[in-house]
Amino acid sequence: KVGALICGLSLTNQHTSVLFIFPTALWVLYTLFKYDVADTYSLFQVGLRGLAGLSPYLQLPISSFFFKARVSWGDHRLFSDFKKHLLREDFGTFRLVSSSEESTLIDNFMVYFNDSSSELTIAAWILFVVGMTVALIWGSSKQRETMLVYMSMFGTYHIVFDSLANIKNPTGIFHGVLERFWLQPSLALCCIAGCGVGMIIEFLKTKAKCPQLKYLFLSLAVLAIGYQIQHNYEDCNENDNYAFWHYSRHILDELPKRSILLTSGDFSTNTFRYHTIGEEYRTDVMVMDMQFMQAYWFYIMLMPINFADVTFPGIYKPGAASQYPFYNLKTFLDKNFDRYPTYMCVAVPENEDSITGFYEEWPFGMCKKLVRVSDNLDPLEYVTSIPVINLETWPLPGVDRYEPQTWEYTMSMSMLETYSKPSVWLWNKANSLTDKALKMRYYEKAMQMMVDNRKHIFDMVEKGLVSKNIIYYVSPMEKNMGTWP
Repeated sequence: KVGALICGLSLTNQHTSVLFIFPTALWVLYTLFKYDVADTYSLFQVGLRGLAGLSPYLQLPISSFFFKARVSWGDHRLFSDFKKHLLREDFGTFRLVSSSEESTLIDNFMVYFNDSSSELTIAAWILFVVGMTVALIWGSSKQRETMLVYMSMFGTYHIVFDSLANIKNPTGIFHGVLERFWLQPSLALCCIAGCGVGMIIEFLKTKAKCPQLKYLFLSLAVLAIGYQIQHNYEDCNENDNYAFWHYSRHILDELPKRSILLTSGDFSTNTFRYHTIGEEYRTDVMVMDMQFMQAYWFYIMLMPINFADVTFPGIYKPGAASQYPFYNLKTFLDKNFDRYPTYMCVAVPENEDSITGFYEEWPFGMCKKLVRVSDNLDPLEYVTSIPVINLETWPLPGVDRYEPQTWEYTMSMSMLETYSKPSVWLWNKANSLTDKALKMRYYEKAMQMMVDNRKHIFDMVEKGLVSKNIIYYVSPMEKNMGTWP
């Protein structure tokens, strides 16, 4: 009964738990009927406790009914929206990204095998095979039963998940997305490997008549655990990781009062929400997820609470003709630009070309400022006023510590690109000029900005505040502007 409650709670946290719960539930039912202890009342109690474990989901319709949610994924007063969230239909149930890319079960399993062999070592897989073999051939009926449950959990997970995981040839952050879901099957793998060690010891003690060797295997098991801790501790030790705190805090500090900040996705949205909602810092900045703005429920559930003074002329649809009930980015800016300075920490959505000729994206720290073309701002004056990242006050996540599949690495690359963006942008502006004297002023300023930024980076390397390996990441960015002295 307690297990049913825990299973329900686990499903509210992670959907893939069902791939462990399903074979486990079948084994529990089989055991109950096998020993003739199952009856209608006991099964009803088990089911009731399983439903009780799902009770956190009740928070969704309750908060929607009272319009209290600062953040939401739908109007959960409606069963259709509740079901959509429950099954993660925006991405596709048991899918990882909202794309049509397909990959095969074998491809995904081989990626998992290579990754787990690196993190857990090949010894874990050897013990995994040994554990299964020894249990199924020489184990008792109870040991075989237990091993079959672990094997069915491991097998069910990989057959279902690897068949549906739609990330083909994962690299960088997409490889990291897959890694998060591998924790669950790795748990079953380690359990089976642990059973393998235990059964080898038991086999040596009883069948092979070599009880002394059990101490050798116990010592090896302790050494294996020690090696895992030593091998992975540094990668898992995040006690000093404030990368995302610094990221959102510094960007919010740079924005003027009553700004609109357009974002999209987990990285650029949730970091700002943590500060503005969780810590109630810079609550005057209005953080708007452009994906949410394309949903009807955004205007029912979130707009009245968070953005009551902002004008939304319908439902946002990138690139659409501005005709009710839809509006495009240009129309949104036309309605709000004079009241709220608007910034973007996201790329302009695909097919969104409505702002062309009317608004431009100008670099602004790690974000972009939307500028009205008709205002005729001076780019030379503008680049002297924009914020520049100071690595003494804004620590850079170590590019040599974090691997490409981590968000910290992604952030580091974004921060490094920020150093070159204003100078590259000004250089490109110069390329479009016909006035030769003005063009040379633009070129000279762009060159000077790049030199100053490089000097700052080298100073931080000399002070030991950033790794010297950062130089290898900065240099390729200069290719955007040709040969440098």
